[in-house]
Amino acid sequence: MQLSYAQILDSLLKEAFVYRKAVVGVFIAVNIVAIGSGLLWPLQYTSWSTIIVDEKNIIEPLMKGAAVTTDVTDRAKLAKDVIYGRKLMGQVAALPIWLNGDEHSAKEVDGLITKVIIPGTQITNVDKNLIRIQYTDTNAERAYTTTKKIAELFISESLAEKAKESQDAYDFISKQTEEYHEKLVNAEAQLKEFHSANLDAQPGSEGLVGTRINALEEKIEQTQNDLNEAETKKASLEKQLSGEAEVTAAFTRDGQYRTRIGELQQQLDTLRLSYQDTYPDIVRLKHQIEDLREAIATEQRERAQGKGRPLAANDETMSVNPLFQELRRELSQTKTLVDTLTARLGDNKRLLASATMRGRRVHDSEAALAELSRDYQVNRDLYQDLLKRRENARVSMNLDIANQGLTFKIHEPAMIPQNPGGPRFPHFVIGGMVLGILLPFGLLYMKQQIDPRLRMNIGLSDKLKLQVLAVIPHLASPTEEREAITSMRTLSLLVVLDLGVVAIVVALKTAGVI
Repeated sequence: MQLSYAQILDSLLKEAFVYRKAVVGVFIAVNIVAIGSGLLWPLQYTSWSTIIVDEKNIIEPLMKGAAVTTDVTDRAKLAKDVIYGRKLMGQVAALPIWLNGDEHSAKEVDGLITKVIIPGTQITNVDKNLIRIQYTDTNAERAYTTTKKIAELFISESLAEKAKESQDAYDFISKQTEEYHEKLVNAEAQLKEFHSANLDAQPGSEGLVGTRINALEEKIEQTQNDLNEAETKKASLEKQLSGEAEVTAAFTRDGQYRTRIGELQQQLDTLRLSYQDTYPDIVRLKHQIEDLREAIATEQRERAQGKGRPLAANDETMSVNPLFQELRRELSQTKTLVDTLTARLGDNKRLLASATMRGRRVHDSEAALAELSRDYQVNRDLYQDLLKRRENARVSMNLDIANQGLTFKIHEPAMIPQNPGGPRFPHFVIGGMVLGILLPFGLLYMKQQIDPRLRMNIGLSDKLKLQVLAVIPHLASPTEEREAITSMRTLSLLVVLDLGVVAIVVALKTAGVI
């Protein structure tokens, strides 16, 4: 069933008349409670101070890249971390307006901080670089003093903390720089000692050794080829000598004598190796050689005088074969060449083995040198980087000491609040009047929604689907009319008395009597 606003209001007015005593009672009770609350409600005074965080100053472009300024994105969070700390709040609680210079226990101070000062303090971001610190208290002087002290302590603590951070950063970087300087000195000493102990460990030594090994391998290969050729030539010469006569025969008698002398001389030489000259065979061979020589001499004299007999067909003489001598000479040279090449091959192989061992040493030395050099390079780079960072940290520290980096300035100082904030007594009076009227009608409306009884003829038509022909209104008896009039007069008098009391209390409050 949908009712219009006029029908709802008419229904509420009828219900209010029926429950007029309860409506007036609720109105008076709400007014009394509102006035009492207004009298007891404490006045709240709020004092605030605005702090500007200055990051852009004349020093920044000059020190760009050399100094690092603090980058704070949430200024309020930074301020809360500093202000709500025990150190700063303890100084605020020590003000005479709080502890009056008396001795108080740690528990009392802690309760004052956690239950009074911190709940009354608010820190907010007004703008990107503006922080508002405000404190609310029932005493205007105390609100002003507390806000002013918090702002001053926040600035001093923030600057001191930032200077301390810069100092700590500089000390840390300086300590790291000294450590890496010591590591760099040790790395230099190790490199020097390594170079002294390994003279082969020089830049490019491995390439030189490789070139030397390649050259020796080529020499060995060439020498081996030459040796093979020389040995082949030697074998060929020996084969040729084995088939070539050492001497050539000439058909002369003295040639035969000479050949015989050669044979006997060979036998004599052989015997002398084992026996002395008095040995009978040696003596015999000597006599034979002497006889042959005398025969040669006689033959030569007779031939010179023309008395010698003509050469017979079977006479022959022996002479040295020139081809045989040439082959022997070449064989001797070839043997010498073979011995030379063999010795050269052995020397080259020894040099190759030595170069190979040196190459292994150089390779190991190169690996060790590379590791030492890498450690030295890393330590040197880190040391140089730390030197730059230390100088940057020194500049940043000096800027913070001179308050030329991130600075905090009071943009709007705290002032003593002249007017209280929050709800005041007139608000409670007006609110009590409005609530005293709205609350009874709200309760009656809720009662109508819950109570299933029909109060209007339209409800009967919608629910029973019957047409209502007429509505007979309630006809009050004379007794009911008199009672209604009496009750309305009494209730009206109570409402007037209530409004009069409210007016008197407002007047007294305005005059400052209460």
